[in-house]
Amino acid sequence: SQQDGAPCKVCNGPAAGTHFGVRACRACSAFFRRALSSSNQFECFKSCPNSKDCKKCRLDRCIAAGMIPTVNLQNKCSQMAGTSSISFDFPIHPEVSLLQRLSTNYKDLSRKRFLIEQEILRGMPDLLLSNASTSKNITCFANFDLVNSIWRATAQLSIKFLHDSFTECDSLGDQNQFALFQNFIFLLYLSEGYFKAAKRFEKRPLERFFTTCSTTLEFSKYDEYFAGTEMAHPSAHPQVKEKFIELESQCRDLVVPILDRMDLREPEFVALLVIAVWSAVSENCPELAQIGERYRERIFKELHTLYRDVYELDNYATRLGELMTLTNALQMCSSSKITELQFLNFFEVFTKKSFASSIVRKTKATEEPMF
Repeated sequence: SQQDGAPCKVCNGPAAGTHFGVRACRACSAFFRRALSSSNQFECFKSCPNSKDCKKCRLDRCIAAGMIPTVNLQNKCSQMAGTSSISFDFPIHPEVSLLQRLSTNYKDLSRKRFLIEQEILRGMPDLLLSNASTSKNITCFANFDLVNSIWRATAQLSIKFLHDSFTECDSLGDQNQFALFQNFIFLLYLSEGYFKAAKRFEKRPLERFFTTCSTTLEFSKYDEYFAGTEMAHPSAHPQVKEKFIELESQCRDLVVPILDRMDLREPEFVALLVIAVWSAVSENCPELAQIGERYRERIFKELHTLYRDVYELDNYATRLGELMTLTNALQMCSSSKITELQFLNFFEVFTKKSFASSIVRKTKATEEPMF
């Protein structure tokens, strides 16, 4: 049968049957068993996104492929919990496999985006560094053109995340694929920017937020943000600045108080990101609405399991309600940004080579070169 000839879902080599719930080769299934049973610590030092030799990355690929430990293996891991130094960012549970896979894919996306950003920033010695920089990692103050260049350079990684996470992407038409990508890009950077900033910066009201993995923007620095930017009509600078400050202030006031109350965990962040993006694209397309409803339904089910069985919360209705309120707020803020950029494009405020302009101007990724 076609299933018998299917490759290993982890490494694409010849599969040798079903192991831990997926088609896998003997080497990958044996590695997964050893990884969960051993007391060794697997670490990725953010320098091996494509290496087959990194055990941490290989374990992430096993989980992303859908491998679920057997009951005996889970028990063995629990017995070793006191001595094992393996750090799992997401708890292993057989009934939250989708959230596990999405979280692993998100970590992979974040790691690769971070590496690309650091390479870009190291090639720009005149950047104004922020006090969040360290000797190893660069964090700098954002400007519009720099953020655009980073979004453009990492766009293919976002497309890969969508295809790796949602198998239906492969069969979608160009227009629907682009709608999913467009909404994901804006939701990703907006949500991530405040999620990270709320944890990193203590002052309230929040004075700065992340615009990418390695760039931050202060509300008082919008003049510098747009200085020298790719505007076809520089005279529009003051109006554009005021509108962006208004949009970001509204978003901050909606989102940050909820983030502070919840102290959001990464699996919850990934859940809200996925719910928001599928909700955003479901409004005008029956095909996307049908796919989105399936993913939302499954994520809600896994969130119940996560809260009840993994986090062991007796009464999580309030937390789940807060998460949905946060999801709706971020979706609304993202939609407002897209609408505003489309409005500015109508008056040709930004040059057409600007990534922010092209991503809201097009309806298909194949219309003209974007990346």
